[in-house]
Amino acid sequence: MTGTPATEAGIELHHVDPVPESHRRGRPRDLFHVWFASNLNVGNAIFGAIIYSVCRNIALALLAAVIGNLVGTVLMALHSIQGARLGIPQLIQSRGQFGYLGALVPVVVGSVMYVGFTVSVSLAGGIALKVATGGRIPLPLAICLIAALSVLPALMGNRAIHAVARYATWPLTISLIVVSGYTIVRGDGVAVTSGPVSLASFLAGTGVAVTFALTYATAVSDYSRYLPHDASGRAVFWWTAAGVFLSSTFCCVVGVLLAANFAAADLFQSASAALGGGALATVVLVVTALGLAVTNMLNLYGGMLNLITGLSTFVKISNSFRTRAAMMLPTLVIGLGLAVTASQDFTGNLTAFLSFLLLLLIPWGAVNLVDFYLVQHGEYDVPGMYIRSGKYWSDPGTWTHNGVNLKVLIAFVVGVVSGVPAMSNAWYVGPIARHFSNADLSWIPGMVVTSVVYLALVRVGRGARGESFTAVASRHQTPSVTRTPSSGAQA
Repeated sequence: MTGTPATEAGIELHHVDPVPESHRRGRPRDLFHVWFASNLNVGNAIFGAIIYSVCRNIALALLAAVIGNLVGTVLMALHSIQGARLGIPQLIQSRGQFGYLGALVPVVVGSVMYVGFTVSVSLAGGIALKVATGGRIPLPLAICLIAALSVLPALMGNRAIHAVARYATWPLTISLIVVSGYTIVRGDGVAVTSGPVSLASFLAGTGVAVTFALTYATAVSDYSRYLPHDASGRAVFWWTAAGVFLSSTFCCVVGVLLAANFAAADLFQSASAALGGGALATVVLVVTALGLAVTNMLNLYGGMLNLITGLSTFVKISNSFRTRAAMMLPTLVIGLGLAVTASQDFTGNLTAFLSFLLLLLIPWGAVNLVDFYLVQHGEYDVPGMYIRSGKYWSDPGTWTHNGVNLKVLIAFVVGVVSGVPAMSNAWYVGPIARHFSNADLSWIPGMVVTSVVYLALVRVGRGARGESFTAVASRHQTPSVTRTPSSGAQA
């Protein structure tokens, strides 16, 4: 981030430890490029193609894309404020809700997410590069090249990621504008009333868009934690929201139009057909592949922080470049291995993966946001998140025992279970989903049920322990900001 001194020779010095105020610089608008460039490329138009596959009516699919991205963007951008206020990574902050050990639950979910998206993004980038070169670069080699390009900025850390995103913004924007223009001009003129209007298919398409925008909710604080703690929360929200909403909606709209007008074997062949092949298609697809490498650096960086978060629960993890490389390696190696072997039915497998991710991410996000904004009002004991003692290890009022907050865990599990009957993908279709024409509606009960159950549990026993921590927090205008403790576990 511009002006951030928390680097040495350009390499980030912090991992999951709180960023001290002396190392916190930059402006909320710096967040725009990270989220805009990481989402904006032809490859991410696959989400629009998936939306069209469940919403065969173009107008309905476009409406689902806009509304779904709006919902997902609002939820994600609310997480961004947490990073600026607390100065810590997103999943460390989950210790404030799930408890010191309970936070391992979202860490496991994060591990699956980062590996899964490393697989899908590396594979998509490899396919784009293979199509761009007319198959002269074999798919396994193309996948490895895309992943390799992601490694260096992810290793260097936050400041390098911001810089790469800024430089990538314009070529990615131009390439997507070119594809969308050619798609409209050369399209087959598919009528807006191309398919039936169905509430179930609309809600299913909306869920896909929610997932797209919400994908990095478990990591969004990782990129805002270097802002000064008194940075305008409204500005942090709107710059994050603008970057996510504009890019994700643009991609989804292009994907819907490509899928409706060019029914090629995959999205990249559809884009090539829209561009008429030749040099222009090659350039656009190469830019797309490079753009997916930009996206993938967030997967590797987030996977590294996620693994450090999990391990630091038990042992002290030193801040070093060697640590960064070692903690990044599992996500890279496992993701690459699966990407090379998972090229069959890419869209179907991605859709199923997104469905299960949605089932887990929505309840986590509901608990996190309800606790931060409605229960604790942004006030947390940050040093307490790094030690095996204190309120995040034992607190009868929140049913926290041995580092596990049972109120949060119960709400999370109930939210996940409530979504299972409404989920639908190639691997599983629940009874509620079957009733609604196999539409995946799991995100709706996951969000509503989790929030209601957690708020109900918060009220249980609140008066039995004197003045609650929330009551104390409500007296403060801004959350407490603490100095940097060790990033490892302490006895």
